[in-house]
Amino acid sequence: MKKQFLIVLLAGITFIITQGCESQEFVSAKMYVQQDELDKAEEFFLKAMELESDKNNAEIPYLLAKEIYAKQRRYEEMNSMLDEALKRNPAQKVGKYTIEELAQNLRQVEWSVEYKRGADLYNAVLQVLGEEPPTDEQRAQIEQAKNHFETAILIWPEEGSTFTNLVFCYRQLGDLEGERAAIDKALVKDPDNGTILLLAGERAWSDDQQDQAIEYYKKAHELLPENVDLMQRLTAAYLDAGNPQAALETLEKAQRSAPREPDVYFNIGAVYASIGNDALEKGQDLYREAVSTETVPVDKLEEAVELFKQAQKAYSESLYFMDNTLALNPDDTAATGAIRELQSTKKILDTLQRSAEEILRQNR
Repeated sequence: MKKQFLIVLLAGITFIITQGCESQEFVSAKMYVQQDELDKAEEFFLKAMELESDKNNAEIPYLLAKEIYAKQRRYEEMNSMLDEALKRNPAQKVGKYTIEELAQNLRQVEWSVEYKRGADLYNAVLQVLGEEPPTDEQRAQIEQAKNHFETAILIWPEEGSTFTNLVFCYRQLGDLEGERAAIDKALVKDPDNGTILLLAGERAWSDDQQDQAIEYYKKAHELLPENVDLMQRLTAAYLDAGNPQAALETLEKAQRSAPREPDVYFNIGAVYASIGNDALEKGQDLYREAVSTETVPVDKLEEAVELFKQAQKAYSESLYFMDNTLALNPDDTAATGAIRELQSTKKILDTLQRSAEEILRQNR
């Protein structure tokens, strides 16, 4: 009997010691959580944090974040408390897991709920939108999706994919300032996100900031070498900037990454066609100038012939890659049309080149 009493007494002492490690305020806070009295629980959590500030007890701010702020969708305060918990003692164990693991898990869980709500709303609109602008009802739905994405960003600002969806919402709503602001924030939070860099390049290009757009596209292409849409945009940007060589280098990298992608071959063919067209146009201008004078300027005619030869070489390369495009995708009507146009242009070029060479022979 005495032995049993001793065991009971020791158990009571153990309970007192265990409870003694926590302030009465912390114990009360957890009790109020169980009773679903969240306002009182918050009050006592905050008191416990102040009383135990020198003990590095990370469980208090973590539970305040989880049991109060997350449940009430007060996400900025939730993040503040999670940061406080991580500052106090990220390695502290609560059950099987550390505070660091629990904080990350809480952020991910809450983020996924808001992100899914936004994605479901946005995708529902996209499925029926088509080419027409959104209706008032669809705009309201996109607005709701935007709000969910913005909330998701509050929960987990480092997750870059949320920003990309937010940008798409702003685009559908025609809110250019909102789109720019979202892209700027995304670049700060996740500067090595290829999709964000692609969106930044598109926005810069639309804003007539060509050099900035190329820089965004270049960095995005390094991160997403197999993204054909990105490759096409960077190629077009280089061509518009008058740099076909850089466009070819971009496409050659894409070809190595995606050796059986028809669009890559088509775009290489298109770049060579552009190079050929440029050489042909310059050659034609020199040819017309040379034959319109009484005394033929041989130097200009020689330059015209050299340009015609460059155009011939470029067109031959273009035809090679267009043929390869059809080999990979026989139904590619764009490639079929490009081949017909190239063959027709080459006939004109052949005539011009023969005429220029004949005039040169007569005037040397």
